Amino acid sequence: MRKMVQGTEHEYTLYCRKMGTMGFDPHMMALDLLRDSDLHLAGEFITNGSRVYYDVGHFEVSTAETTNFHDVVIWEKAGEKVLDWLRRVMEEKYTGDMKIHAFKNNTSPDGTSYGSHENYCVSRDVPFPGQFIRDLVPHLATRIIYTGAGDIVRGKYVLSPMAFLTSQVVSGETMHDTGILNTRDEPHADGRLWRRLHVIVGDALMNETAIMLRHFVTSGVLQLMEDGRLDDVPRLKDPIRDLWHNVEIRNPEQWKVELEDGRTVSPIDIQRYYLEKIESIVKDDWERRALRTFEEVLDGLENRRSKELAHKVEWLDRYIAIQEAGEKKAGPDVEMMACKQYSEIGAERSLFYKRQRAGLVDRITDDDAIKKAIQEPPNDTRAALRRELCDTFNIEMIDWSMLIVNDGTRRRIDLLDPYATKMEAPYATAS
Repeated sequence: MRKMVQGTEHEYTLYCRKMGTMGFDPHMMALDLLRDSDLHLAGEFITNGSRVYYDVGHFEVSTAETTNFHDVVIWEKAGEKVLDWLRRVMEEKYTGDMKIHAFKNNTSPDGTSYGSHENYCVSRDVPFPGQFIRDLVPHLATRIIYTGAGDIVRGKYVLSPMAFLTSQVVSGETMHDTGILNTRDEPHADGRLWRRLHVIVGDALMNETAIMLRHFVTSGVLQLMEDGRLDDVPRLKDPIRDLWHNVEIRNPEQWKVELEDGRTVSPIDIQRYYLEKIESIVKDDWERRALRTFEEVLDGLENRRSKELAHKVEWLDRYIAIQEAGEKKAGPDVEMMACKQYSEIGAERSLFYKRQRAGLVDRITDDDAIKKAIQEPPNDTRAALRRELCDTFNIEMIDWSMLIVNDGTRRRIDLLDPYATKMEAPYATAS
């Protein structure tokens, strides 16, 4: 598979009982602490190349540019650990015995949603939205069977909260009336060559394997699409209707999608189509391992191997955790509390991390790699060059693809190539 610049954005939720009565906002305080720490680089950027900022009441982390499905897991988890460190600092310094809770989810029980988005740098040559609707929408509408985070929304357990709240095939909105395909077009690169595909129909995931599969398969589908190799893709008659049907069903035997030719198949069948196509482009050991995992997950869903599959599929593991909590303690709020506690990022409180420590959740990276990524950017993208420039110059202004440095001339440096790691690269130019 070719390198493809990609990353994620997550709006985290922090809660403390002091928030209302004392005007205490842990989101803003965490940002203030971060900007006073050694992790701060310049502007809203931190030393590992990620951008951290306040967005519509949330602490948001946009990961540094990565080029593959494995690295995006590491830098996404690094962002999670940065916030967890800030949470612990706030508790030690400011709240004492009163706990601050930080959650990596993207819906509230009433159905309010907030951002957990993916970004992929794709070729401008692919017709948008036409070819994306034909080639990519069948994938995005059916991948929830292994990328769904699971959640209780409006009293229902759903495979994917964001799929449950999606109402259109194509939309430019990100907070309401959202679509399977989002039309936002901010390339953060040379717009003549690249488009930033903004995927908002995904969930906030804790499970490393689920994050890996989300990016491995989606970036593989995008490469095949750019190469014109998906002409025979199964065409869905009504992807929104099928999305709403499948998202509330935990039994794979009851999943279904209707094709334009009148046939009814399973979303597993749609994903097997992409599996066979991706098999033709995998090259190295990481990719072959990811492909085997993808196939194992589809086989497990088809054969309903729940306990084994829960190690890799988050919606299933969360459901099992919620049921186990209900068996231990009765009460109307037990299931909802367990559902939310699952996505808490504090390792000592998180139901997910408790299960990971117990060996009930598979991993694809390790703590040492994540710890390194807290401070260092990926070495094969523009993030490394941006870090080098920030370490070299006084920075007056900074964005993903541009810096203004104060070296006596107030130079603007454009970083229009997201793959550039040196200034002499063709699109890393100064003006």
